[in-house]
Amino acid sequence: MGSELIPKNIQLPAHIASRVNQPSALAAAMAGGISSGEAVPKIGIKASRFRIQEDGEEILLDDITLNTIVVGANPKISKVFYSGTWSADADAEAPDCYSLDGIRPDNSVQNPVNDACATCPNNAWGSKIVDDKELKACADKKRLAIVPADDPEGTIYLLEVTPAALKNLNKYQKELSSRGIPVDVCKTLVSFDPDASFPKLVFQFGGFLEEEVMEQVALLYGSEEVLRITGEDRGVAEPIPEEEEEVVEEEEEPVKTGGFGKKKATPKKAAEPEEEVEEEEPAKTGGFGKKKATPAKTKPATKPATKPAAKPKGAVKPSTTAKAEDAISDDAQSLSDEIEGLLGDDFDG
Repeated sequence: MGSELIPKNIQLPAHIASRVNQPSALAAAMAGGISSGEAVPKIGIKASRFRIQEDGEEILLDDITLNTIVVGANPKISKVFYSGTWSADADAEAPDCYSLDGIRPDNSVQNPVNDACATCPNNAWGSKIVDDKELKACADKKRLAIVPADDPEGTIYLLEVTPAALKNLNKYQKELSSRGIPVDVCKTLVSFDPDASFPKLVFQFGGFLEEEVMEQVALLYGSEEVLRITGEDRGVAEPIPEEEEEVVEEEEEPVKTGGFGKKKATPKKAAEPEEEVEEEEPAKTGGFGKKKATPAKTKPATKPATKPAAKPKGAVKPSTTAKAEDAISDDAQSLSDEIEGLLGDDFDG
């Protein structure tokens, strides 16, 4: 028997081809309740810095603001409980109990604290005291699936919004809703609250999605991969060990990375005949640390100078077409000013 579970060059019968890459209730039932042992790619926060946590490695990002697109969100509040005291020097461990829907412990939890989250003593205010503040020993979190705004077809990452930042996320969503703008069509800037003494996320409007990008991310909403990231596909998504917000660590030296730790090569454009090519500008850093080279600027070939045509005698009145174009330009500027006024200081066209 070979080492391959499924042959690489397997031939699909015609009557099977239509069933490939389609949802399967049986496959989902087989995977349900079984821990895969693989953590989902995640954007972690520690010491007010973003870190990629993927394939057992952690990469510190240079960026302190991430330009993201939210492609999924678990409608339920997830819960995570650790019985011991978290330490930056301690080895990462799985939580003692957790829930992806905030209703009951996940099926993979071997020794659940309680059979229901609502009546669990660790879910009560005051079950944890930090700096004389009454908190919950079992922390509430919101699981978001995000992609880089400049690489919407790249890796989908989990971003867990911690208890202190839930109000900021809710405020951002309400501001968009009050203007009738769905988050589906927006870029979302994620950064840290500079006034907080611990890592606390803030969310801001980062501009509207281009039409092509909207078509790309529309394929992600409700997809199997997104549901796995948000934890809605129960039994597959594994929570990452919690990082306590109250602990502030020393800053680490940034690790130079590409977007989400991956570098993307940008092909150079060949100079067109009879065109002078200027020297390429230094590469700029895009969202999520991705390096993008600025396209080279070109100058058109010099053309022989021509004498301007002689003007006819007598004043010439502006044509009706020119007046109409001026009116359209004024209307477009007024509309732009109106949108900027609605979105306030956070508007980034």
